[in-house]
Order: sequence, then C-alpha cells, then structure tokens
Amino acid sequence: MSTLARAALCAHARRAALARGRSPIARARAYVAHAGGSFENVTSDDLREMIETADDSDVMFVDVREKDEWDALKVRRFELKPLSDVGSWLNALPREKKLVVMCKLGGRSARACDALVAAGYDNVYNVLGGITEYSEKYGSD
Repeated sequence: MSTLARAALCAHARRAALARGRSPIARARAYVAHAGGSFENVTSDDLREMIETADDSDVMFVDVREKDEWDALKVRRFELKPLSDVGSWLNALPREKKLVVMCKLGGRSARACDALVAAGYDNVYNVLGGITEYSEKYGSD
C-alpha cells in the first residue's frame, strides 16, 4: 500500500473515533464532516442530477464498495473500484474528469476522496449517505 493510501486510512481511524455511538448514517456524516480534505460533498439529490445530465467525457462515477456489495445493489454509470484495492487504481483514474465517489454510507468514499486529493486529483466529490440514501430515494439499477 502506498504512503498516500496509508495516510488516508490513518485519517479514517481518527474520524471513525469521532463517530462512535451514532447511527450508521450519522456516523458516516460525522466522518465526512471531519474529513478535512479538499473534496466536495454532494447529496443524493445532487447525485441524481449528475447521473441524469453529466457527460461521460467530463465525469467518472466510482463505487468503492466491495464486489459482493456491488453485486447486490448498483447504481447506473458507476464503476467498481473497491477501496481494498486502492493501491491498484489510485493513480490510474483520469485526472481531467470530475470523480464522483460513492460507497454504502459515505465513510469509505470519504477515505477514497482523501486518498485521491492526497494523490493530486482536483475535482473530487463524495456522495453523502452513499448508495443507502440514494437507493431509498431513487431506487437502484
């Protein structure tokens, strides 16, 4: 694992300690609120608009959940890039595109966003509430 990926995971541990004792969605939001990275958080409503209007030449949608989670529930346009394999894809994503990152609740995607920002990516967006909130509002594909 790269130094950047390790740094992002250490930051995650600090944020996770702040979120203990809350509901899963509250924990994810607390985690994201303390992320401190240079990425932007978007809501499930924002995500819906992006999915409907974004051009593939400008935006890449990244799901950082694990394969079994992906197989159970997907959102169209997202590509699977498990956070557990971050070392293999971290520097391979297109730097000229907006990167919209999602997981189950928003915590792992925030870690991935931290790693992307640390690796020099500029247009990084974390989906608050993750696929859980999105699928409750809009269903899945």
